[in-house]
Amino acid sequence: MKERKAKKKVKKNSPLRIFKLGLVLIIAVLAIVVIRDRFFPKKLVAIVHNNQNISKVEYPFSSNNIMLMDVDSSQFSLEDIKEMVDEADGVVFAGGNDFDPSLYGGNPDLVEDYSREDDEKSIDIFAYAIEKNKPILGICRGMQLINIYYGGSLYDDIKSQYSTEIIHRGDDKTFAYHNVNIRDDSYLKEVIGENQIEVNSFHHEGIRKLADGLDIGAESPDGLIEAIENPYYSYMIGVQWHPEASYDDDEYSRRIFADFIRNMK
Repeated sequence: MKERKAKKKVKKNSPLRIFKLGLVLIIAVLAIVVIRDRFFPKKLVAIVHNNQNISKVEYPFSSNNIMLMDVDSSQFSLEDIKEMVDEADGVVFAGGNDFDPSLYGGNPDLVEDYSREDDEKSIDIFAYAIEKNKPILGICRGMQLINIYYGGSLYDDIKSQYSTEIIHRGDDKTFAYHNVNIRDDSYLKEVIGENQIEVNSFHHEGIRKLADGLDIGAESPDGLIEAIENPYYSYMIGVQWHPEASYDDDEYSRRIFADFIRNMK
């Protein structure tokens, strides 16, 4: 009789078996992470604006799997918006129209479109976000809102009231581009990691008197305030430029949003 060949058995603790088990475990963990991130986003951000196109503001969050609430203050009641803010892990106050100059003692002949009713609602929403201690990022109008809320004022028109040394908005209402100098002692310097960067610019108003309690994060070469922060609040940063518009191409814009996301509750 021919002897049957014994089947070659793999030892339970052989390197090959351990490798296979490890590979299966890694694949399982990756699958769980993908499913979790795809179907169960971690955070929720409220983007507050007044009838603006905020698709570019939404992108830095959607691309990082953050859920979004489009909070158009012209479409929702204050009570509804407060409920949205309650649910949010962070609040972005986006760009938009000018402010009613009577809010800060400005010149009505130099401003463009504004709504006193919406301005007051924006201030109430901002106050509620503070009451709920939500992380806050202000962009353009949003930065100006921070300053007005705390008692600061604006230049109604930079070219006629301040300087023409730096172009802050193109004559045909397009983006301009210029450098900003970042303060060494600012939180923004920790986020950006540079003393100077180039930013896009689309505003004809700007901060005139900085509100008490706020710090300057950055200035343009003509001395105009370009970023502010509140050192007495858990997380509050405002930038005058539009990092959402340069998010894809600019590392520093991505750092601003990444830092806000890290600080969302």
